[in-house]
Amino acid sequence: MSISVGSNAASYLSYAGNAYGAGNTASRASPASTDTTDTSPPSSSTSVTLSDEAKAYLARTAADSEQPSVATLTTRARAWFDQQYVALGTSSAMLDGQVAVDFSGQTRATLSVIADNAQGQFSTDEVTAATRTLQSRFNDAVSPYVVIARHTGDYASLYAAASDYLDQAGSDEKATPAWNDRKQAVLEGLAAARASFGKAPVTGNDADPVKALLDKARTQTSSATDSSPAALITNARAMLDAQAGSARDNGKDLVFTGGRQTGQQVDFTDFDNRTLAIMALNADASFSAQEASAAKAELNQRTRSSLVSAFGGEGVQASSLALLQQYQKMSSEERSVLGFTEDYANRIAANYRTAASIQNSLGSGAGLAAYL
Repeated sequence: MSISVGSNAASYLSYAGNAYGAGNTASRASPASTDTTDTSPPSSSTSVTLSDEAKAYLARTAADSEQPSVATLTTRARAWFDQQYVALGTSSAMLDGQVAVDFSGQTRATLSVIADNAQGQFSTDEVTAATRTLQSRFNDAVSPYVVIARHTGDYASLYAAASDYLDQAGSDEKATPAWNDRKQAVLEGLAAARASFGKAPVTGNDADPVKALLDKARTQTSSATDSSPAALITNARAMLDAQAGSARDNGKDLVFTGGRQTGQQVDFTDFDNRTLAIMALNADASFSAQEASAAKAELNQRTRSSLVSAFGGEGVQASSLALLQQYQKMSSEERSVLGFTEDYANRIAANYRTAASIQNSLGSGAGLAAYL
């Protein structure tokens, strides 16, 4: 016989326990029989099969019983912060706009308690740090689905993954206004994504954690402090990928030629000249032919504009000096792409010396006849 335990899991399980206990009591209370003859019919074994709903109920009950209370988590977190400040020699969880404590050993439940600050035990910086860390953990879990969405146009699956991640929260986190706002925003985004395949929905909801994740990926700008070619290549690759992701979120492709009417045009505003030159040289094939060609075209345009400005100086001497200064500021990669060799610099220098010599002679009264 099979019994399925469904929606009334708690009452059924309680009843089963009581019945089992009653049966055992009756068995113990009955007198021992001296009759060894068993006249009763053979009994069939009984198996209890729990429904998925019952299993989920048991799992939640077990999790809730093991989860420390909000008060306990708050007390532990407060003590942990105070220990961190002593160890690190600081007094804030945020420094220069960045999280300054290591939350890696803290549970999601603890971070939620800090971010919610319902008991008022945490500073603004501590709340901010915990909130950012929660978003960071969300980003780490959901980011793979961003890649898939941008290549398939299926943003509904991205929002579904975000909803599943939120559902994994404990009961205390689900009781916070922040969790409910995020869950509602994700459900709205899921509905919008299902209604408009091929691009990210515009939810306009600041509580939407998927929107925050996509916005973060769209705003990758130059941040390389390492000036080595390898670091500049890595940074440029990330910046281009961020623009390509942004284009896909808008249902478009990133394009590199102005002649195409469709697509989202690449923006090289945040790329410095040396980075463009390294992209154009493309020594390690990190960039496509289109990307390298577009980078070279942008570098040529910038150089042409600066050359025009240099020739706008007053006289040959001033123009030659401006050209020499421009040459000296160029990286070796820029000179290589543009074909500016040492011979170019020597000729400009010779023009400058000639102009300076003529001006000095005229100024000394020798007159133009001295050069005829």
